[in-house]
Amino acid sequence: MHPPFGAAIYIKKPLYLFCNQWSLLSIFFIAIWLTGCASIPDSKQTLEELNAQAQTIEVVGAKKPLPRGKINKVLKNLSPDERIRTSLAEHLRIEQAIAGNSLYADNKVTLLFNGEDTFSRMRSALESAKQHIHLEYFTFEDVDLGGITLKALLLDRLSKGVNVHIIYDAIGSISTPPELFDTLKKAGAKITVFHPVNADSITLINQRDHRKIMVVDGNVAILGGVNLSKTYQSKGSLRFFSKQKLPELNQVDWRDTDIQITGPVVANIQQVFLEHWDAAQPLDQASFFPPLSKQGEQFVRVIATPATKRKNTDSPYYLTLVAAIENAESHIVLNSAYFVPTEAQEDALVAAAERGVKISLLVPSMSDSILAINVQRSHYARLLKHGVEIYEMQDQILHAKMISIDGVWSVIGSSNFDYRSAGINAEIDVVILDNQTAKNLENRFQEDLKNAKKIELQEWQKRSLWQRLKQQSARIFEDIL
Repeated sequence: MHPPFGAAIYIKKPLYLFCNQWSLLSIFFIAIWLTGCASIPDSKQTLEELNAQAQTIEVVGAKKPLPRGKINKVLKNLSPDERIRTSLAEHLRIEQAIAGNSLYADNKVTLLFNGEDTFSRMRSALESAKQHIHLEYFTFEDVDLGGITLKALLLDRLSKGVNVHIIYDAIGSISTPPELFDTLKKAGAKITVFHPVNADSITLINQRDHRKIMVVDGNVAILGGVNLSKTYQSKGSLRFFSKQKLPELNQVDWRDTDIQITGPVVANIQQVFLEHWDAAQPLDQASFFPPLSKQGEQFVRVIATPATKRKNTDSPYYLTLVAAIENAESHIVLNSAYFVPTEAQEDALVAAAERGVKISLLVPSMSDSILAINVQRSHYARLLKHGVEIYEMQDQILHAKMISIDGVWSVIGSSNFDYRSAGINAEIDVVILDNQTAKNLENRFQEDLKNAKKIELQEWQKRSLWQRLKQQSARIFEDIL
């Protein structure tokens, strides 16, 4: 979830019951203008500099770094097309310089489609917890995990001596009853609130923690687009920002994607969680990084926004994505809950299409942000003219964030294709090098297209003047969306 300005309020009861929150929201909206818009690096200049600095590809296995010969063999097996292999290798060099970390080998990545799949896997992992549970979420609610609530399960684990550590975003979880956190704290859980809404943190209020991370016992992680939100169970509940007329609102499903990971890269995800932890609540980290054995064959890299931004490369996902599109050779499938591309992102898509790359884009037709929908549609004309295929999902709210390129390189995480994810919010995304994962994502993409409408250029050009004006005027706000 990622409505305008990062706020998150649900229409689950009459608006007058939220009056006590309006003062906080007013502060938040005013702060938007005080703290400025997204700070987006010059991708062309930055990528040129990084390309000059890029070193040979490094891959860390469960026991030791992989030798050059084995790395080359794995990359060669990803595709029979030499052009794709060459472009991938070039991209991975730059991606390594952007991310500032290595690829991890020996991982197992399991795709999870929609909230039900994610919550089922979460329940299994949480019930198996022996030492610690780490949860970092934009929206944190007492969701039903399939017959047991999250609160009940966490209280059970706490009673058995498992340490529970929670980070939640102050705005993303603003409608969560404080009693939930109070109950967990009294039972022994430690909790960090990311950028609380108060006068002391007014300059930070526009930057939100948009991550969705669960790590259990340092050996299993779940992350992606799925929040700990009852939205996935109540079917609908669009927030007050949207005034769209939706068919059967209470029957609208949310379409999302998560991944479960086991293997050496989980240690990297664990470290990302700790970077946001409140230093005033020190943690005993002795059990946080257990020895991790080989679990699968996937190469994985974590792309995370640094806790403190200091330089251009502190927008790592944004730069990685632009570089990946620029190195695409065959095809790109992309879906994003909020498609508000920067100039560089749009230029990269257009350039790829012009050199013959087939690009298929799946975006929402309905959203918790009507403003974002209008900005999204304002970009259609140019993309369609250059051959980009655009589809709008019908009868479901698309919240997934996924891109797969050339059948070998895929990324799933919390980042959207927009300014906020590029230069404002804290995010986490995972790059997966694996043709089977890419194939599964492409197959799911094709399934989703059965519930989507293709936007045709000729028909799009016939839209009314009023629609054009709404869409173009919405762009005024795109760099804070």
